[in-house]
Amino acid sequence: MKAHFSLKKVLKKLFPVLLLKKAFLLYNRIRIATFDRLIFPELRINANEFKWYRRGHPFVENSINLSGITDHMVRKLMSTWYQWTQEEFLLILEKQCMIEPKFGWGIVNRRKLVYYSLGISRTPFQKKPEIIPLLAKKNEIRLKQAISLRDTGEENYFHLYNDVLAKIFFLKSFGVDVEEYTVIVAGALWDKPYFKAIVERSTFLRSLPWLVQREEYLVCDKVVFCKPMTHRLDLWKEIVSPFVHRAGGQRRIFITRSKESLRYLENENEVISLFKIQGIEIYNCDALSLEQQSELFASAVLIIGIHGAGLTNLIYRNSPCHVIELFPPPESDYLPFHYVMLAGQQGFTYDAVIGEWGRERHSGGFCIDVSSLSALIATFDKSNNAHLVSD
Repeated sequence: MKAHFSLKKVLKKLFPVLLLKKAFLLYNRIRIATFDRLIFPELRINANEFKWYRRGHPFVENSINLSGITDHMVRKLMSTWYQWTQEEFLLILEKQCMIEPKFGWGIVNRRKLVYYSLGISRTPFQKKPEIIPLLAKKNEIRLKQAISLRDTGEENYFHLYNDVLAKIFFLKSFGVDVEEYTVIVAGALWDKPYFKAIVERSTFLRSLPWLVQREEYLVCDKVVFCKPMTHRLDLWKEIVSPFVHRAGGQRRIFITRSKESLRYLENENEVISLFKIQGIEIYNCDALSLEQQSELFASAVLIIGIHGAGLTNLIYRNSPCHVIELFPPPESDYLPFHYVMLAGQQGFTYDAVIGEWGRERHSGGFCIDVSSLSALIATFDKSNNAHLVSD
């Protein structure tokens, strides 16, 4: 194991991280089609075993309107999401199931994977369990009945709302008495300051019988797996309800990202010079507590941000707002939907700019055309000033 980690460190020093990620993705695709298919067969779930199952169209069902987006390429790439479908399900598995610690996979009969134990388990980047630790003598904990909050991307701030804590309120909506179950959460997420802040702020969440999974293999006689449809704001509002802020505020903010985040502006100094002239405040959410982030976004009428989890804080704004999202050049004609959807659901106006690759592309660096960004800000100012005058 130590040799594995030392090799990993050496590779990170020799090659850009984004190149290593692409190499891993290729390796994982090959492994899924060969080794994993033999070693980890899928546990077949019958339709009648689900308490709830549906396949929906998130963009269509939420009436996301792209007509206000200036850049035709952004509109074109975003419009592909109208054909996108997603599963929503509630599965109560009443057979002995093991939850492995590294990724949260549910495993039955030692090798059969419960694909519904993770929300997007069939993606090519989702790793399978580690076979050697799985076969070796393990630290096992037996549980009578449990709810698994383990999921792909669980440590990410956006996924905390969308794919982890939303499950608790989703289950409550189906009448599941969550307080009667052991609630499993990953140790890496439990240790995040923002997770602790949300749980401590909520009397209900604080009272749940949590089990923090680190190295333990959890053997459950009965286990609940579920996935709400993405961007279920009715569930998100339950999560953020303890963070109530006064409506309104006219602050103008820019949410930046550090170089270590693997998505950052190479020409940030040029962009910040523009923002100083425009009276736009600059923040990095990584440097702020959850309380500070929620207060900041609640008070902002203009929010400009590099695509990333920090924009999840749009949920804390409860008055009209304009969002400008900055994207690196898309790969494979893919432009993420997360924040155009979140803005649209809340009635915010939205626009976006696609940048160009910089010299540090393989480390996540890209550049934004300052004149294009300035024009979008000027359009917002004109519209906002007209609105204030009419009021």
